Amino acid sequence: MRATAPAPVRTCRREIAPRVVSTAKHNAFEEHAQSMGLNPSDVWVGGYVDYEWNHLPLILEAYKIDPRDLCILEFGCNIAASATVLAHLGAKVCAIDVSPALLPLARLNAERYGFPDIDFFCVSDTRTLPFMDGQFDLVICNSVLEYVETEHTASVQREIDRIVKVGGKIFLQGTSNRLWPREVHSRRWFVNYVPRAADRFLGKPLQRGIWPWTARHGFGPHYKNLDAADGGTAFLESRFRMGGPSKAIRALVWLASKLRVGPGMLAQNISCILEKQTSNAG
Repeated sequence: MRATAPAPVRTCRREIAPRVVSTAKHNAFEEHAQSMGLNPSDVWVGGYVDYEWNHLPLILEAYKIDPRDLCILEFGCNIAASATVLAHLGAKVCAIDVSPALLPLARLNAERYGFPDIDFFCVSDTRTLPFMDGQFDLVICNSVLEYVETEHTASVQREIDRIVKVGGKIFLQGTSNRLWPREVHSRRWFVNYVPRAADRFLGKPLQRGIWPWTARHGFGPHYKNLDAADGGTAFLESRFRMGGPSKAIRALVWLASKLRVGPGMLAQNISCILEKQTSNAG
């Protein structure tokens, strides 16, 4: 398949990247990270906001999603890198995580970039979220669903569905795909294919991905996969914006179009944007 350069679209991205505006908060962030045994120089710690800035806005642009004034939840915020970028783009952001240890570092991360108004919540059981029905325009799940206990996954997905408004979206990215022979986070081969029943003989659960049909359909039948709806055009465009898709990505988009699924369903890291068409009751 031959890919062509994308047509220009109205950008949601500001010209100026997020930057540290408080030396005191920056120093506190680095000290707190070190106290947790983390390296502030690590790209997934001190450089995480920069990483998300170079990826997340480009994806939103490709799908023509302007986050300004949208009410957005980062589900599983880690140290709030995505939440900080979204706040910088003008969104009204809430961020939750199951780890009470991470949230102080997440707050400091947002505050050192000048965003003290992000609302943070520790939610130990995400089967019950402290939000109203239809509260959010967009929920972002960045590399998080694969860490939900398997027996809770369906309940968690239904609860996320509850808080997304009709016409709103769920954005899954970085989610380990169980179709692939190598699990992307642990980098272990073939564990995705080992039945979960084997865990009791191993003494601890293996890290596995999730099945793409769980990611696609677990929130309910009332969602449209925008990746499949446009034949993978926005998916491919986002890769152009991040430096150009490889031959493997082009082949993936071609195969997905033949199978009539979103290309992110076949990728090693599941990626899709699901748009809510009706309420669950509808």
